[in-house]
Parts: sequence; structure tokens; C-alpha cells
Amino acid sequence: MRIAFCGSSKSEIRNPKSEISKDEAIKLFTSANENYLQAAKCIAAKNNQEADLKLKEAATQYETILANGFMHGQIYYNLGNTYYRRGELGKAVLNYRKAQRLMPRNADLAANLKLVKNSIEDKELPNEIPVVLRRIFFWFFLLNGKELIVAAVSLYVVFMTLVFFLIILKYGWLRRLMIGFSAGLFIAVVSLGIKIHSEQGVSRGVIITTKCQVRYGPGEEYEPKFEIHNGAECLIEGEKDDWYNVYVYVGVKQEAGSKPGAEEKVGKDVRKGWLQKKDVGVI
Repeated sequence: MRIAFCGSSKSEIRNPKSEISKDEAIKLFTSANENYLQAAKCIAAKNNQEADLKLKEAATQYETILANGFMHGQIYYNLGNTYYRRGELGKAVLNYRKAQRLMPRNADLAANLKLVKNSIEDKELPNEIPVVLRRIFFWFFLLNGKELIVAAVSLYVVFMTLVFFLIILKYGWLRRLMIGFSAGLFIAVVSLGIKIHSEQGVSRGVIITTKCQVRYGPGEEYEPKFEIHNGAECLIEGEKDDWYNVYVYVGVKQEAGSKPGAEEKVGKDVRKGWLQKKDVGVI
């Protein structure tokens, strides 16, 4: 797995009230990358104990940078690689998903995420967006939220400039051009609204423990409904105390007394249940 070396792009790094400076964050990032590379060499030399120590240190350094407000797609990406090397598939998927929101067009990220998803124990149901829709609405999937904001603002500025010149010059072709840009502005604003809702209005999570029980209610006194494993993803529909009400994207086997090897019918109620918050990492 290839790691990334990021610069200090102001469009992707934010530092609100950080306890460390940007220069310190960059030094910490460089040190974490070095630890990761040394761990890879140790793995190649079959020195697994030393490799695990280096990976653990690298993960701690990446987490420290993120905890101080420096949120960069490549930091999440490298942290995902680190957790994958350590065998923590859930945390790897979690950080890859976070990186995707900042780097939606990164080919290495997409390949690594696919590799990890193929390694998890639970068989996920197909929930990917059809390729046809991805091609028709390509801008929505190729641009992150910040890039969509830039596109919408740019179209708005062009549109208002055309309105100004139309009032002064009164050329007919300016009216037609203005209609085209107004349609583009409408599409950009709607796309931005959908993007914000999908990333902030809808909570998604990843199982980050080896295995856990999805229960019928928010408490250990409720019976287990089914078991779910490290790396599986879920939709968080609500919460109560230390529990999340979730819908999981995996095939669910029938409980004891059902036909062996069969799967329950596909239905939202079948795959819904309650998980402890400590078992779920929120994307």
C-alpha cells in the first residue's frame, strides 16, 4: 500500500485552536510516514513485533494531527493504510471513508478501500451507486463539498456579471447565455445541498471491533439479533444513551431454528438493531 505525502494546502488543512502549529503538524506527519515505511521494511524482513510497534507509533502520530484540527485527506488515507497493516480492518475502512470525502478522485484510495472491503468477514449487500448514474451526474461524484461550493460561487459570479451586461448592452445572445448559466447554477446548488445532506445530515458508521452483537433494544438485557464483524458499514438512524440504532449493509443469517444456511428476507426491519457506541466509528 502506497502512502501519501501531503503539503500544506489551505483548502484541505484546517487548524481551529490547535495545540500544535502547522509546522509541528507537518513534522509529525513526516515522522509518521517514516515510521510506516520502516514498519513495511520490518514486515518484509518478517520482524513482525518491531513492525507492529512502528505502526502503532505511526497511528498515534496521525491521530494526534487529526485531533488537533488538521484534517487532510492524505492523513486519513495514510492512517487507513496503517490500520490495515495492523489488521484493524474497521478502522482502516473508517479512515478511508473519511479520506474519500476530501479526495473523491484518488485512484489509490479507491483501490485500497476495495481491497479492504474484500477482506472483511461479512458479505455486504450491493449498495453502490449504479455506474450509469455516476456517469450522468459525474460532477457530484468527482467533486467534494468544498469544490462544489467553489463551482456554485463561480457560476453565481458569472451569472450576475451577465445580468449586469444584459441590462447595459441588451444583447439577445447574452439572455440565452444567462439562461444556460442559470441552469448550471441551479444544478450546482442542488448538488451541493444533496452533498451536504449526505455527509452531514445522514450519519454512517463502521464496526471497529472484532465482532459485536446487534440487539433488539438499547441495552445488554435485550437479546442479540445477529452478529456483525470488523469493517462492516451501517447507517445510524438514532441513538439512546450509549447505543446506536443502526441499519447494516450486510447479509443477515437466520437465527437458530431456521433452515440452516438460509438468509432472512431482505427488509429494513431485518437488518435494523442496536449497537453499543464503542463498537462503531462514525464516518
